[in-house]
Amino acid sequence: MITTKYALNSIYSSRLIISRNYIVALIATLSLAFSLLLSGIHSDTSDRVFAKTHRDLPRAATNHSRPISEIVVFGAAGKETDDTKRAKLCGGNLWIDHLAEALNADLVSYAHGYSIRNKTIVDRRILTSRRSVRVKSPLGNGQAVPVYQQIHDIMAKPEKDTVSSLSTLFILVVDPPSAQDQSGEGEVTAKALVQAANDLILNPRINARRLLVIDTPMSTGRPQKSMPFDSLDLSSRLVTDPSVEISTYDSHGFLRRMQSEYYKYGLKHPDSPCIYNQARRCNRPDRFFWCDREHVGSKAHFFMADDIIRKHFLTSIPA
Repeated sequence: MITTKYALNSIYSSRLIISRNYIVALIATLSLAFSLLLSGIHSDTSDRVFAKTHRDLPRAATNHSRPISEIVVFGAAGKETDDTKRAKLCGGNLWIDHLAEALNADLVSYAHGYSIRNKTIVDRRILTSRRSVRVKSPLGNGQAVPVYQQIHDIMAKPEKDTVSSLSTLFILVVDPPSAQDQSGEGEVTAKALVQAANDLILNPRINARRLLVIDTPMSTGRPQKSMPFDSLDLSSRLVTDPSVEISTYDSHGFLRRMQSEYYKYGLKHPDSPCIYNQARRCNRPDRFFWCDREHVGSKAHFFMADDIIRKHFLTSIPA
């Protein structure tokens, strides 16, 4: 009798422990889901889900008042890891690709750095799309071209290649290498950048009316002595015209916040890189904030695009 009672107590205790563990796990799961819901973060970061979730926003469905049919990018927007054998571990679109996808816009990028990454495994689908064009650097694959020279390239295009000013978004990704040259004449180059940006607005063939100036590139692992370029300063030096909409975005600030609150984004490793990592294997790239020692991973690109849209372009999303 005692043995039977002891056995029953053991079974009851085991079930109680299992029940408690189940309840704890359930509470943890619900808490995570609730926190993601409150922060507006989606667990799936695929292109299809990105476009769908943003095009289904109630505000977008009722207020598609500012359509964007084309995005033209200047700067270092495509700078990514140049390790073609390991780039697939940080697979996924760049933030600008997500932005164009959500806005249903054509993408033309003069930004340097795309050539290596997009010729390999990662963005093969985008390269086959007729709506996405990467303009190769005249200096060679992956080599930097100052932003003002990139802008001059579009100025030299024939009349038939001009863009529609009202529905075209021009993006300037201005970082220290773009604003300064290697000879140390940073102010001279910065003035050239301001002049080139003003040319976008004043040139009758371009007549840019919507500009987005982004502070820093995706490579946030720059040397400590290098300071982010001030997009507010640049925008304040552009032509003052009520018909010109100039927005600024601090990508460096957003990425720092994302790294600090990594758990909200489904990340597990905010500091360790996915590749070149001696401590752990990168079996789940979507758990890492960093792709390599300098470049952020695919989730950072996804959520940065999400943040840009929510802050600036909700009224431009097609229903």
